[in-house]
Amino acid sequence: MGGGALFAASFFLGPTPAFGVTAAEKQAEADAALASLTTMETQLDEAEMAYHTAVQEQEDAQSKMDEAQARIDEVNVQLTDLQERLSMRARSMYRSGSTTFIDFLLGASTFQEFTQNWNILNQVNENDADMVQEAKDLRSEIEAQKAEYEAQEKVASEKAAEALRIKDEAEATVAAMQQTYNNLSAEAAQLLEEERAAREAAEAAEAAARAEESARQAEQQQQQENHNTPSDNPNNGGGGGGGQPAYQGSDPYDRACSYLGCASYVWGACSPGAFDCSGFVSYCLTGQYNRVGTTYTFMGWPQVSDPQPGDVCTNWQHCGIYAGGGQMIHCSSTYNNVVQAGMHAGMIIVRPPW
Repeated sequence: MGGGALFAASFFLGPTPAFGVTAAEKQAEADAALASLTTMETQLDEAEMAYHTAVQEQEDAQSKMDEAQARIDEVNVQLTDLQERLSMRARSMYRSGSTTFIDFLLGASTFQEFTQNWNILNQVNENDADMVQEAKDLRSEIEAQKAEYEAQEKVASEKAAEALRIKDEAEATVAAMQQTYNNLSAEAAQLLEEERAAREAAEAAEAAARAEESARQAEQQQQQENHNTPSDNPNNGGGGGGGQPAYQGSDPYDRACSYLGCASYVWGACSPGAFDCSGFVSYCLTGQYNRVGTTYTFMGWPQVSDPQPGDVCTNWQHCGIYAGGGQMIHCSSTYNNVVQAGMHAGMIIVRPPW
């Protein structure tokens, strides 16, 4: 089986423009490339078998070449011996002078001697003829073995070239397909990161808009109820962190809304304008700057089937106050502020047991 036919359907993908392509679509392309790479395993197995077959045929041809050469050497020895014997016979006949077969026969003194000489001449002629014929046969065999040697030498050379071609084509195909998969995976990862950044930016913008709206409502409420002095509003400082919220509210959801955009994330903190995630939830639940637990505590609370704003969203790593519609208000280390965003993966909604 030739390498060209085996790899005629080699899989190559060119770069795809990123305009309008999502990370999921690009990842699907990468997965398709990986699937094609996987399906090539069968063809690569066939290529490996063809390669080893060609190598074996090359070795077999080399073995036959060696056998032919050995037989040539052996026949040459036999031919040399025959040639020496025929040379000796010719020299012997030459030294006998002008004696002919007739002289040899007629020189017999008795009939018995005549018949003996006749038999001797027949044997001599037969032996000479046999040696000559054997020499001819040996020469013919040498020519045949030389032809076989040349034929096997050609087979060995062709099979070696075929084996090398199959090996090179297989390696080139796998390398090209692997590079295609790697490039598509890199593009998918880049698009995924761009989508994540865009999504976070949109969430941040939405959180900022809600914070602005909450601040406006808090300001109106402050004017109506006059619960706090202007100095208590953390927005007077020009940003998040420090002080108390403009409107503390009377339930967890109100307290959470009052701090939108008005706090800094500080690990382990539960103080005016500075929280970690569980510290913020603790404040929202009690209205006091005292920690009531961590995510491990909240994960042990009863899970509710009818979540309401003010319930607690939690998993083992993070927590917040449920805002409805799959959203939560939480103190985010990413934004270093209290924001409203979608619930994190794996979160459950629980309610305080009191």
